[in-house]
Amino acid sequence: MKRLFLLLIFAVVRLCSFGQADGNAVLKRYIETAKKNSPMIADFRNQADIQTAELRRLRALYTHSRLELNGDYLFVPIVSTNDGGSAFKWNAQSANDYYGYDLGESSGHLHAGATWTQPLLGGYSYKVAQTQAAINNDIASNQIRMEQHQLERTVTEQYLLCLLDKDQIAFTDSVAKILKRRTSIVSKLAANGLAKQSDVELLTIERDANREQNAAHRQSYHTHLMELNLLCGIADTATVSLPGVSLSECSDIVDGRSRFTEQYRLDSLNVSSSLLSFKLQYKPQLDLFVNGGMQTGDFAGWYRHFGVSAGLTFRWTLSDGKQKNWVERQTALRLNTIKTYKDNAEYQRRMRISQCIEELGKFDERETTLRRQLKGYDTVLSNYGKEVNAGQVSVLDYITVLRNKVQTENDLMLLRTNRQLVVAALNYWKW
Repeated sequence: MKRLFLLLIFAVVRLCSFGQADGNAVLKRYIETAKKNSPMIADFRNQADIQTAELRRLRALYTHSRLELNGDYLFVPIVSTNDGGSAFKWNAQSANDYYGYDLGESSGHLHAGATWTQPLLGGYSYKVAQTQAAINNDIASNQIRMEQHQLERTVTEQYLLCLLDKDQIAFTDSVAKILKRRTSIVSKLAANGLAKQSDVELLTIERDANREQNAAHRQSYHTHLMELNLLCGIADTATVSLPGVSLSECSDIVDGRSRFTEQYRLDSLNVSSSLLSFKLQYKPQLDLFVNGGMQTGDFAGWYRHFGVSAGLTFRWTLSDGKQKNWVERQTALRLNTIKTYKDNAEYQRRMRISQCIEELGKFDERETTLRRQLKGYDTVLSNYGKEVNAGQVSVLDYITVLRNKVQTENDLMLLRTNRQLVVAALNYWKW
């Protein structure tokens, strides 16, 4: 018998633990579904892929050769008046007496060919592009982490609102059972002349009010549940019962550096990298080119004018009105702005953590007070119930105390939910 009793206790404890763990698992599934269906996270992932493609394009631009087909055809029409007559020539190469452009300055020609160009000093430019792409990828990855972290808090808060409605539904159900039982007792007393019919009517009114509260909480639960599904991208309108969860405070960050400040560090690196990209135009640029094709001004013998040429193009900006100095000044100001935002964000984060910790302490004090009040109400209601059965106390007094207990119970449920919300906020800012 003793062994059976111990097994029963173990099974109950195991069942309670499983139910709590199941609630945390359900909440985790909602969070993972929200992350999976988030269009913003998909956008950030696509941005990372775009950066990878852009880096490959820049590699081709700075280090690979380029082959281009090119050509042009210029004709210079004139009106010739040689030999006393007038004639239109659409592309004359020579004339003595004519109207039109001076053929000594501009004459028709045909050029068609291909140009092959190979950058010779693009290695440094590509390294700068690699650094910029790596920073952009880190920014996209950090944005994904930030959005996921924000979704964890948002989904958790919405889940807790659903649980508050569910607790209020369960509580109004329990109150309905108490009122039903009390109405039955008072009705019997009134039938025997030991209670007034008005007492029965008062209890009936209270039951209707409680029924309305129950319907309101059910509607609120469905609304909050649909908001939860909408937030997570779940196309389901069915009302399901969500299991309860118990949030615990996470530990403080180990290295002393919050992930919230990571975005400012990456922004600083991005600004500095943009300055390096701007300075690339002040680096020497050397390209090798090879041209091949046809160039002729004598269209009659165009087939004799195929050829090849090769050469080097060199560019090096030495002075541009001190534009580089002004860009460096702008970069310094941007870095200072980022540092100011970073310091302010860290200050606000620490203040919010302190505020959450202080609020948790006050919640614990208030919960102790509310529990003591509920215990007192339970005692009074128990005594009033006996006195009502004996016809020694008015039902109105009983209903008044019951309403006070209901309000206190609602306050306690709201306090517990707010405490869980503060824990969620504390874990959010401790990240």
